Amino acid sequence: MIWVIAGTLDGRGLAVHIQETTEQPVFVSVVSQYGAQLAVHKGIEVHTGRLDEAAMCELIKDKGISMLVDASHPYAAIVTATAQKAANKMDIPFVRFERKEVPLPTYDKLHIVENEEDAAIVAAQLSKKSNSKVYLTTGSKTMHIFAKSEDLQDCEVWARVLPTSEVLLMLEDLQVSPKYTVAVQGPFSYDMNKIMFHDTGAAVIVMKNSGLVGGADTKLQAAIDLGLHIVVIDRPGVPIKGPVISSKEEWNTLWEESNGLC
Repeated sequence: MIWVIAGTLDGRGLAVHIQETTEQPVFVSVVSQYGAQLAVHKGIEVHTGRLDEAAMCELIKDKGISMLVDASHPYAAIVTATAQKAANKMDIPFVRFERKEVPLPTYDKLHIVENEEDAAIVAAQLSKKSNSKVYLTTGSKTMHIFAKSEDLQDCEVWARVLPTSEVLLMLEDLQVSPKYTVAVQGPFSYDMNKIMFHDTGAAVIVMKNSGLVGGADTKLQAAIDLGLHIVVIDRPGVPIKGPVISSKEEWNTLWEESNGLC
């Protein structure tokens, strides 16, 4: 059985592709119930919930996992590091599937930072200079960092998040006002991003370079065409000991080279 940690849309697609091309049973793990609904497919067993290293090792043993394919989000550094440790400990192959980044353009209002904490500081500085609004497109998982940032307390901050009850309850607990919450599922087109940024009066956009599948290209272009500041959180660097692929075609090549042996 092959285990795919499917934290993304393309990760779920890869899981289906692996099941159909290898004809082996596939075990898919996701974090949310919504993710579990999207992952349902014939020949695929779905697990919902977060897993630490011990739980991962136990699953590898109990399910007879012969290969672990980590297709978690490019910014889920802890998941990737933990999965790699579990695979190494259980002596099974580890493959990292990660979508490619969107090339960042030359733009005088582009600000690249290392993490969410730095993004909050830079966004606040830019916002206060021009008395303007901040628009977060970074999702809900790190929303607590922005909600609790002292630098952003005096700024008007809009948050675009997935419209699930779990996420909305979390925002309520963080005292994020519904007035400044945009709850809608992406990714979004260039036109939709441009409308959202313009209508909220945002002058500072905070984003991750989550690749084409994550809509990073349309966010960038819309913000540039509106002349907005863009704060881009760089991808975390997780050392990978093993194959790194970014497409189904690369998976096919990897599988063929292994002669179908996990």
